[in-house]
Amino acid sequence: MNPVPARGSILHNLYGLQPQKIDSAFEGLLDKEINISKALRTKASESQNHLRVFLSNENSRDNSFPRVLSNCDRDFLGGSFARHTKTWPLDDIDIYIPLDGGSLFYLSEGRRLPYTVQSDGTIFFNPLLSSRWTDGNYVSSSKLIAEFASVLRRHYPRETEVYPNGTCVSVRMSHGETQSSDGLGYDVVPCFSLKPDDANELEFYLMPNGFNGWMRTSPRLDTCVANLLQDFNGKLYRKVVKLIKYWNQIRFGAAFSSYYLELAISRVFWARRSASQPISSVSEGLAIGFEAVQNAYSGGNQTSWISQAPPVMKPSLSGFQTLTLAATQMRTALAWSDERTGREAEARQHWSQVFGRSL
Repeated sequence: MNPVPARGSILHNLYGLQPQKIDSAFEGLLDKEINISKALRTKASESQNHLRVFLSNENSRDNSFPRVLSNCDRDFLGGSFARHTKTWPLDDIDIYIPLDGGSLFYLSEGRRLPYTVQSDGTIFFNPLLSSRWTDGNYVSSSKLIAEFASVLRRHYPRETEVYPNGTCVSVRMSHGETQSSDGLGYDVVPCFSLKPDDANELEFYLMPNGFNGWMRTSPRLDTCVANLLQDFNGKLYRKVVKLIKYWNQIRFGAAFSSYYLELAISRVFWARRSASQPISSVSEGLAIGFEAVQNAYSGGNQTSWISQAPPVMKPSLSGFQTLTLAATQMRTALAWSDERTGREAEARQHWSQVFGRSL
């Protein structure tokens, strides 16, 4: 067996090398156990479109309900479903509902911040200024979540579960339900679209933080990054992300949050894109991706792509899990080393031990 490369040298040794591919084995794993079926994606698309249309039209039925933006912005899908990195089961599709911010300002400790809360400019009085949605002079994120849940609960039949869930309203349906997984699930996120006065600063959204406050997020930016990395790497990026998420679920007890993994991987792949270094195979991407996760965990919490967003928290791993993560990362490096030097059988053995099944 080849000696294990010293930490920090693995990525350097991978650059510029041509792989001998065993990607077909990973394709089989993705198709059989990880990817969302086309039929279920179609059903989810139909269902989420219905939900979005319902909320967009609620103001026409109830003028005390906030108006959803339709010109300067509009409702959209976020999260791993929108980024096409969602793994089975399909139980948490994020739907963002940007509300018309006419007459609203972004305040902190009584001081107006240099951002415009976007509005289509078509309303004379914003219903969000009424006591249904406010605590004093401030829009209450807790009231927003509670009222959205109440409206959605009246709309859906009893077999659909609807409940406030801190930062969102969760809608859980029976369609697609099995003994091992729930049915289709949606997390509805009412939010505001903010445009900075400084043209050099990225636009972002304010969404409920679960404590009657607000936090910054940028799901559209996350989706844009994923699309760019997918195109740059010959459609391999999403496969790498989904395989590592699958490993986290079945081999690591889902210790990492899905977004923590994806952010760590995307940052390293973005650096390679900046250096014009696309990956050549799923195997190479996995070796790079697992090292990215190992390095991110060693570094602690991660920062988002946008400023002043909450940190993406690292998990609290046991000593055994920390050793397992390091051993897994080293084994993926060995697997890629064996593959690129023609030792396919040895590479397959390493990958089988990583994922707990024969490849």
